[in-house]
Amino acid sequence: MLEAVRQLREKIKNVATDVRSREDIYKQLVAEYERTPRDVNRAAYTKRIMEIISNINRQNLDIQKVLRDTREVQKEINLLTGKLDRTFTVTDELIFKDAKKEEAVRKSYKYLATLHENCNLLIRTVEDTGGIMREIRDLEDQIESESNKKTLANLQRILADYQQMRKENTQLLNQLKQQ
Repeated sequence: MLEAVRQLREKIKNVATDVRSREDIYKQLVAEYERTPRDVNRAAYTKRIMEIISNINRQNLDIQKVLRDTREVQKEINLLTGKLDRTFTVTDELIFKDAKKEEAVRKSYKYLATLHENCNLLIRTVEDTGGIMREIRDLEDQIESESNKKTLANLQRILADYQQMRKENTQLLNQLKQQ
């Protein structure tokens, strides 16, 4: 009988210790619950998302405008190049006929050939400059894209953290309800 009393007292001590530890856990959970924000400002998140979408739409419009401008400039370059070639051909034929007769006309023919060569060089330089500018824009777009990817990754991480926090809050509330 004495042994049964000792076992009963041991059980009572164990239960009391268990109750105290559960009360401590309960107090910690209540304190943690009190620290968590009560209201989630969905309007602010929605507003920010709408701002991002608006920025993307504005950037797309800007891109379309740049593409239209580029096409127009390319058409103008092609038109002027064709006009230059046709003008050179006609002028070349006219001056070449007379170059056989006079020395001054031969000099002017050489100057015409040099002028034509310089014009072609100028056109190539403009085209090369355009190509370099396109490459610069592409690199700037890549830089922006990479920084947006980092932003997107950060947003995804924040969203995952937020969802995890909500899950933990739900678990804590369930634990509180069970006790």
